[in-house]
Amino acid sequence: MISSPRAFLRRVIRLGLSPPVLFFLALRLYAEPSVLISPGDPLLQDLRFLVRQGGISFTSLTPPFSGNEIRGILRDLNPDTLSGPGLAAYDRIINALNPKVLLPRGVFNLSLGVQAAPELRVRTNREVSWIRGIHDSPAFFSIPVNLFFTDYLLLNAEPILTSEPSVYEDAGVLGNTNLPYLPERVDLNMPLRAFAAAAGPWWSFQLGRDRLSFGPGKTGNLALSDTPDFYDFGRISFFSPNFKYSFLISQLPLSTDSLFAPGFGPASSGELTQTTQRYLYLHRMDARFFRRLSIGFTEGIMAGNSPPELRFFTPLGVFHSFFAWNDYAPWRSLGPRGNTAEGSLAGSLFSVDLEWAVMPGLAFYGQLVMNEFSTSYEKERWPDDQPPNGLGYLAGLEYSPGFTSWGASFYGEVVYTDPYLYVLSSPFASFISMRRLPELGKKELRYRWLGHPQGRDALLIALGADLLREPWGASLGISFIRRGEHTISWDWTKGPDSFSEISPTGRPENILTAQGAITWKFLPGFNLKFFAAGSVIFDLRHQERAEAEFGFETALSISYSRNF
Repeated sequence: MISSPRAFLRRVIRLGLSPPVLFFLALRLYAEPSVLISPGDPLLQDLRFLVRQGGISFTSLTPPFSGNEIRGILRDLNPDTLSGPGLAAYDRIINALNPKVLLPRGVFNLSLGVQAAPELRVRTNREVSWIRGIHDSPAFFSIPVNLFFTDYLLLNAEPILTSEPSVYEDAGVLGNTNLPYLPERVDLNMPLRAFAAAAGPWWSFQLGRDRLSFGPGKTGNLALSDTPDFYDFGRISFFSPNFKYSFLISQLPLSTDSLFAPGFGPASSGELTQTTQRYLYLHRMDARFFRRLSIGFTEGIMAGNSPPELRFFTPLGVFHSFFAWNDYAPWRSLGPRGNTAEGSLAGSLFSVDLEWAVMPGLAFYGQLVMNEFSTSYEKERWPDDQPPNGLGYLAGLEYSPGFTSWGASFYGEVVYTDPYLYVLSSPFASFISMRRLPELGKKELRYRWLGHPQGRDALLIALGADLLREPWGASLGISFIRRGEHTISWDWTKGPDSFSEISPTGRPENILTAQGAITWKFLPGFNLKFFAAGSVIFDLRHQERAEAEFGFETALSISYSRNF
């Protein structure tokens, strides 16, 4: 019972100052539209173009980006310095931050879209792999659904109907389509994007399935790249204009049924061959100086057969991996000469990213990644017991000039990766993702690198350009890849022979590729895209003779997109 009006007032004040009430009041005070820009979204290219034109660097180019993080980037820009295409990109992003919704504004709202993009591909040579991969091609049909709660909570699901990757990238056909015209062609792993997300003025949280990419690389990134079809993860970020910290945990089930190279495998039938208890823990810290120079540090741990562990949630957790291998039973492998070796179920990763806005329109960026590194001291004293180095390097230059009518971006990029990058002493500690494909009930396994799409044992040189002047868009690219004999198959060894290897190993493939695409927006919501590419392989490892192979490929797609 309340004894007096004064006592009643005191109780109201106490309730108003309680932490739960203050928390929800703060959420309402700093509410934002529930928008998330993920890798693969064209708005991310617009944002990158604006940052380059503005002569600043990204504090952290680690999408998905929340609405408030995007607004913070836009506040760093002076619209008066932007070209006509820059202002058009600015307007597209502003419009995306205010999504069209179906209901009057309130506690609950939703948006609904429809996207259709039938595509047909044709090539001239089965010996030359498809150039336009599943990541480059749209889904045949999708229905993006977003549910909003009080402006700061977002639930997303995107059911799709499309061909599954092993059918779409079938090496034996000369023509293909993303239309799943037979039941066995349907990708049953959908949705590939579905998550819950919440965000505030200085933080964001996401839980579910989406695409990820950490870094400014145009051909891919070294530590965490948009190479797998999706990631299942939880992620939290804290950001300010010049600093960002992110923590990520991703579940990566693994079965090694088709992962081993010839002559490699478990030491016995009792060894571990599959697990769902495999987790990647990743910490990322970025700092920006003078709004033009950004430096980022990424540290990661792959725990190969263990439920989530709190010790790996702590920043600077990579140092735990020096001792974590003691906590798991060793995994025993069989080498190509029948020798048995012990491997660890815990592996680590470290990377450094640099981005420097040299001048408005021009930026330099670079990356270094490391799984293993043996010093000269270690090699001299214990030569037979040293793991091979796992290092990778990326350097790029991007130029986005301020043309009055065309939006343009030109880039050049060089990537070098060691023969044993991403591959550690057990498959479960290696930085590889796996997805099951239900093709005709065979449960085929699809392996992809978590890092750069070229993976290990490769040298890549790439030049490219993107052009936009609505309703037209175009992209051009040329690349040279020198790829060694080490592939995504697991074949880890240690000792002088392995740590002295440099890329590319053995008998490398030399692949020169040129490609281009033209997009035409011929009606509101309708786009026509034509893709063409040519490739020549100077050496084919799987042939007895080193004969060149030539291939030409084209693709045509018509897309329709509408938000209700």
